[in-house]
Amino acid sequence: MSVTITSSYPTSTHSPTLSDQNLSPLCSLLDLNKRQPAIIEDIVANKRFGEIDGAISQRLKDLGFLPNTLIHIVAKGLFGKPPYAVQLSTGAQFSLRADELIKIRCRVISSV
Repeated sequence: MSVTITSSYPTSTHSPTLSDQNLSPLCSLLDLNKRQPAIIEDIVANKRFGEIDGAISQRLKDLGFLPNTLIHIVAKGLFGKPPYAVQLSTGAQFSLRADELIKIRCRVISSV
């Protein structure tokens, strides 16, 4: 009997339906404009979370913030400052604080 173990998270860094010329350099989710579509690339460390940074990263992944996921900002807080309401391609919406937004690295889609 043969068993193959695979990661539960996608390992590819590119979406198969989007070409590289439609993607911009990496930025944090905090840098996105309202309704600007982007593709999540990675969840990175944020020293402001200290010892619980790994747990925060895992929580974001468990909620669906995974590589190759389409995301956009639905609404921004007062005067355009966090918290931001973000929506994943699955339809799920979340409100994230600035420190959480900084952890999510993405590429803006210039044209779909």
